[in-house]
Amino acid sequence: MKFIHKAFKTYFLATTFPIALIYSTHAFSGADTYCEPSTQIQNSEYTACNALPALTPANDNQVNILLLLSDLGLAKLKFGTDSESLWYTSTSTVPFETKSLTATAVNLTKNARQPSKPLDNSNSEYCNTILNSQQDFIQQVKADKRLSSAERDLLIKARSQLKTCDDHISLITVDPNWSVTARQFASYLNGSIAFYNTNFSIASKIYSALASADQPWIKETTQYMLIRSHLNETYQSGLGEYGDLDHSKINQQLLKNTYDSISQYLKLYPTGRYAASARGLLRRCYWIGGQQQLLVNELAWQINNPKSPFYNLEMNNLAYEIDRHVFQSPLFKAQYLKDPFLLAIYDLMQMRKPVSAEDRVISWSELNSQKAVFKTQPELFQYLQASHLFYVQNKPSEALNYLSNQQSSHSNSYLALSQILLKGRITEKVGQSANTQQYWENLLTKAKSPEQRGLFELMLYPYYAKQQKANFFAGGNSKITEYFLQRSFITERANEQSLMTIVQDKSASEDQKNLALNTVLEKSLIHQNYALFNQAYTFLPKNVAQYVFSDSNYVTYKKQPPLGNFVWKGTTISSKISCPDLYILTQKLQVEPKDSSLRLCLGEYMRSDKAYRLSGIAESEKQYSTLQGPIFARGQVYKEIIKSTSNTDLKAYALYRAIMCYSPGGLNDCQDTDVAKSVRKQWFDQIKRDYPETSWAKSLKYYW
Repeated sequence: MKFIHKAFKTYFLATTFPIALIYSTHAFSGADTYCEPSTQIQNSEYTACNALPALTPANDNQVNILLLLSDLGLAKLKFGTDSESLWYTSTSTVPFETKSLTATAVNLTKNARQPSKPLDNSNSEYCNTILNSQQDFIQQVKADKRLSSAERDLLIKARSQLKTCDDHISLITVDPNWSVTARQFASYLNGSIAFYNTNFSIASKIYSALASADQPWIKETTQYMLIRSHLNETYQSGLGEYGDLDHSKINQQLLKNTYDSISQYLKLYPTGRYAASARGLLRRCYWIGGQQQLLVNELAWQINNPKSPFYNLEMNNLAYEIDRHVFQSPLFKAQYLKDPFLLAIYDLMQMRKPVSAEDRVISWSELNSQKAVFKTQPELFQYLQASHLFYVQNKPSEALNYLSNQQSSHSNSYLALSQILLKGRITEKVGQSANTQQYWENLLTKAKSPEQRGLFELMLYPYYAKQQKANFFAGGNSKITEYFLQRSFITERANEQSLMTIVQDKSASEDQKNLALNTVLEKSLIHQNYALFNQAYTFLPKNVAQYVFSDSNYVTYKKQPPLGNFVWKGTTISSKISCPDLYILTQKLQVEPKDSSLRLCLGEYMRSDKAYRLSGIAESEKQYSTLQGPIFARGQVYKEIIKSTSNTDLKAYALYRAIMCYSPGGLNDCQDTDVAKSVRKQWFDQIKRDYPETSWAKSLKYYW
């Protein structure tokens, strides 16, 4: 209790205080960001989407916080796995999204808060006990022998009406003929009704009046609820027009009342059932009132005293609290950090690549001046020094001097895993690629956990992808087990030989074969590699027509690629122009790849709903092509026909389609080079002049 009394004294000297009572358990920096894992290894740029299970500047603060909390034995972390098919996979063990870790973190050291029930799932502090406190009330009513049976039934029924904070039910009328105990329970219940109705001033008056109650549970609980009521009333006093907290508006008397009620409760009940919770509310008081130094001290005390009866930390929210209330606070000052845990998080944050003029990077001298703070954790400090040399100063060789020469066999800590990762990245950066691959392969054989294996597979991915080692990504002996990495290789990096190797590999899974087959069919068609397309086509399953998304009876293959898209029956454009099915068409194109009518028909397939994916893939292939051959663009086909053919039907249709490429908004969706509006005007005039009787000419009203 010595710390509490010292903090109270500080309040009266400083006269400012407080909390944020409304916050999301799963909120994090960049919470609105849509995340997809990336195979690009993070550097020092901040990311909320591609975190690693190692202490890095790029990680969201909350990730680094949880990793260190795990090393302290306070948090148990769960890294996600993807049980979806390869086609549907969208997450990975490593890298991972920040909120996937923060949402699943749990306490290894039990919170001392009593009763030890999980809080209700509410974003508002005042509402997170409305349900779990009901049983406590009912239990006390049933156990009190001074109550009559009728009084018990009435009180239990009345409490059962209070289910949500949106109910806004009326206070119950206290009958003077009831027993004293029944009247006290009823008054307490009225205080709770007022509290959950957000009438905190009324609730405070009722709770204060029950300070002299002779029922022990009521007396203690009202003293505790008085803290919460004062706290919420204080918070309300500082709310701005848009629901934001304005510290300048905080009612200082209400704040002092909150502080006094905490002091009074802990004085009366130093080992009470709500002692740990009251201590936790003290931390919120510091935050609301801007007492940053006291808040930092209290957080450090809690982290370093998990066996205390006042220990009140919940791992699924602590990382958010520290990040939001300390590091993101406009009142934060680095000199407040006197604990190695919090200072390490700050240092890593200050090693990020700046994205604005206001961002500052911690200097080498500033970092080294902190050595005394890390005297109990020299290994952590050396890692921070190595990180600064690597990420900030770009001195990888010097950074290596701050890491242990031993390849840690104690990689059960995230600090050790961080050292292992940084050492490998340093080795790679100084130009020892062959040694680095061997380094990661050796570690992969010794991986002890899913996140270690996921990290080492991610680090090996660029080596195996560049070497086109298809059997490392698919088949019975694949080294890469992460679904996300398998999918990335197959869809983004595999060349035609690797894709066909997987398609024909008897030990490959159905998922792997189907994904490789879909990829090679799509890309070979885009690259006009008809021989490859026709070879791959023969591997389609017999019931391929069922592998589609538009069929209402589609159930069995909903988690497989849309291979049914390659079953195209052809189309009739006019009485003189018709197109065969896709497989016959590509067989003809393999023999006559420059035939105008055949190429026009391929354009018909490309603009059908069967080919809805191909335009996006074509754009990707322009940036990073994995197959050989020029990319097909139906707009270019129309231009060639307009320029060279003497077939009037073909030319008329090509003119029509070339103009329609820009319908309806003037944007070209035919994948070829844009032409000026003046050229489209010429096409428009030409079809109207030379082919006026065609349905195509008649239907055209604009040239966009």
